[in-house]
Amino acid sequence: MHEFINDPIDVLVSFSQNRIIPKQFNWNQKTYQIKTVNLVHTAREGTKKIFFFSVSDLTNYFKLRLDTEFLEWQLVELYTDG
Repeated sequence: MHEFINDPIDVLVSFSQNRIIPKQFNWNQKTYQIKTVNLVHTAREGTKKIFFFSVSDLTNYFKLRLDTEFLEWQLVELYTDG
């Protein structure tokens, strides 16, 4: 199942070797532990630089969005098998 979400989320990250590494996020009153960062890419919205992270836990795939101007995170998409 694929869903477009676009909800604000809180994300715990680490910084290593000039990289942002998402570790977990809270959404819908639940904490998701990120097991794998599958892909990271950037885009521009006007002068803003936006980071997109395709991540997964043990059963789901998520697309996260970081707005670097306001330091706001969003859960953009959710992919599940169920």
